[in-house]
Amino acid sequence: MKKLCGVNPPVITLFDEQGKIDIEASKKQADFLISKGVDGLAYLGTSGEFSVIPLEEKKRFVKEMIKYVNGRVNVIIGVGDTCITNTLEMLDFVEKEGADGVLLVNPYFSVYSSDMVIAYFNHVASHTNLPVIIYNFPDLTGYCFNADVVCRLVKDNPNIVGIKDTIGDFNHILSMNKVKEINPDFSVFAAFENQALGILACGVDGFINATANFAPEFTVNTYQAVLRNDFNEASVWFRKMVDAMEIYNYSTPLFLACKQAMYYRVLDKDCYETLPALSLDAKAKAKVYNKMKEMQLI
Repeated sequence: MKKLCGVNPPVITLFDEQGKIDIEASKKQADFLISKGVDGLAYLGTSGEFSVIPLEEKKRFVKEMIKYVNGRVNVIIGVGDTCITNTLEMLDFVEKEGADGVLLVNPYFSVYSSDMVIAYFNHVASHTNLPVIIYNFPDLTGYCFNADVVCRLVKDNPNIVGIKDTIGDFNHILSMNKVKEINPDFSVFAAFENQALGILACGVDGFINATANFAPEFTVNTYQAVLRNDFNEASVWFRKMVDAMEIYNYSTPLFLACKQAMYYRVLDKDCYETLPALSLDAKAKAKVYNKMKEMQLI
């Protein structure tokens, strides 16, 4: 089974004036990210606003983007939903369309027990041959996967091959390396840039981090330098990764500021937002623009 690792930006979703996904803008965005050396594109995660996009619109988007990427990098698709029927329908669709893997979040809003979460993942994983990455985001879902739960899942499901651990606790991320005792190829992905240098040194396998949407070279170069054991070079790029996190402060949710940064750098125009999200006001846009200029990204 293909090992998924490296830098896989959680690609933001671009909408047109009618609230549909802008496919042409998404293609330009994909070309930009691929040109900067990313290992894969992770579509329909939190930054991809998966929870506000209708199922049929997701399918249209996935079909177009897998075809367009055409194997240049891995394509990982978020298939999570609060309704298991929708999850399984999306899972079946992306497998037929040729996705390289899926990102699976536990059902959210209601907080379920570990036994229930395990039963859910066992059921979903048994319905696909694709590699499955667990998406752990306790701040939004209310449930936090611990290493013992992940070990149980990996032991029973060989196609559960990784975890995106979106959590500020450095030790929690490192605890996931325990799973490698069951599957040495299990991949641990982090989400926060300020953890990068330490966790890479401790064996973490890559990043699915939002600043990689507008500054992918910062993460790519940090990751590649560590692979070469060049920690002097890595530290230079790591500081840039941390600096880029300032953009998170300019919107709630943070991905809206990341979208604005990408509009400035890649599209040279603003796209539209879909409710409940709203476009940034002029003051916030100015902050994003000035920060991008300061980082010499525009």
